[in-house]
Amino acid sequence: MEPFEQWYVLSGYVQFHQWLGFQPYRLASGRVSPFAVLTLAQFLGVLVNLALIIYRRRCILYHCEAIGMVVDFIKLLTIGLSILVMYVELFRTSDNICGCWRLLYKAHQTLQRYGMVDQRRLTRVMRLYWWFVLGSLLYFVVNESYLYLCAEQMQTKRFYVYFFALQYILNIKLQQIIYPAILLDSYLRMTRAALEHHLELLQCSERLGSMRYKEFLAGKLNALKALYSDLFQASVALNEAYGRTYLIIYCKNYIHILSNSYWVVFWLLNNQQHHAARIISRLICRIILLGATFYINSCAMKSAQNLRHRLHTMDLGIQIKCQALFTRIESFLQQTQFESIQLTAGDFFDLNFSPILTIIFSVGAYISIFIQQAINQIDELKCNDYEKQC
Repeated sequence: MEPFEQWYVLSGYVQFHQWLGFQPYRLASGRVSPFAVLTLAQFLGVLVNLALIIYRRRCILYHCEAIGMVVDFIKLLTIGLSILVMYVELFRTSDNICGCWRLLYKAHQTLQRYGMVDQRRLTRVMRLYWWFVLGSLLYFVVNESYLYLCAEQMQTKRFYVYFFALQYILNIKLQQIIYPAILLDSYLRMTRAALEHHLELLQCSERLGSMRYKEFLAGKLNALKALYSDLFQASVALNEAYGRTYLIIYCKNYIHILSNSYWVVFWLLNNQQHHAARIISRLICRIILLGATFYINSCAMKSAQNLRHRLHTMDLGIQIKCQALFTRIESFLQQTQFESIQLTAGDFFDLNFSPILTIIFSVGAYISIFIQQAINQIDELKCNDYEKQC
């Protein structure tokens, strides 16, 4: 690996995704690496998988009722589009991905130069990330294996087998693209901690009445401004690199969650709790992955807002007494306003909790309509039975 990729924050992440075929180029230079062969093999495997599903569709997809056939076809279409976008974006945005990691590495070096890198936080964040990756993958594999073994019909077993690899690839991709956002959040928090330390020193200089030391500290704010600028540029590169991938994966999960919710209610109303439980287990996996994605990106944007808020709440009395300090604080505030860190899904919506609320309200309305229709059908059947008895 290149020296840049041997950075302890990045090395394990790069090696893991290289061997899985999700990192076909070097982050330091953007040149194609030998691991591109694994990416090509993965892509060909996906094409063969999709071709077999289409060729043997009557043996794999549900076709007994029109609505079931349409639902399974939509699922296949959304998964195929998601994987297509994923591979296209993987190579199209290679420069943005490399630029994002270089800027994060530069921010790390800047914080390390001033002794403000929180090693405990980085270690804890990396450990939690890997526990999340391994835990979610283990849950996915065990759950799909259990569903396969419990399935009674051979068609259902084929459905689980052929769709397993496709879902697995999308889950790995989602886990891959949240890691830069986790580090962005961590470095924004460290930048705010550095700012807090700087403001404490300014308050000490105020109590000591040392104007020269205060002017010296005011000059040091330029380093924090440059650090924030690097993190903002990293967020821009992150949006360019993964924005469309976030968007298509969100749309795919949104459709699948609606579909799963429909079938959960359908089987519950038909007193088939075991069928509903199987679908709920898959629903849980999708909700956890989506929830983690939006939570992590929301935390990063919240950290940027907290940094801006801390600048707004700085003691005005200290600023007035030192023109150089007042000028740099105002400049820093204007910078945070113009360089507002927003993580988006292809510029369509912010990666906060609003899309999750959209899913919740949509599922609630969808289930309410379905239950009302089921109740109306039951009432009609009761009326018909009553008329026959009369």
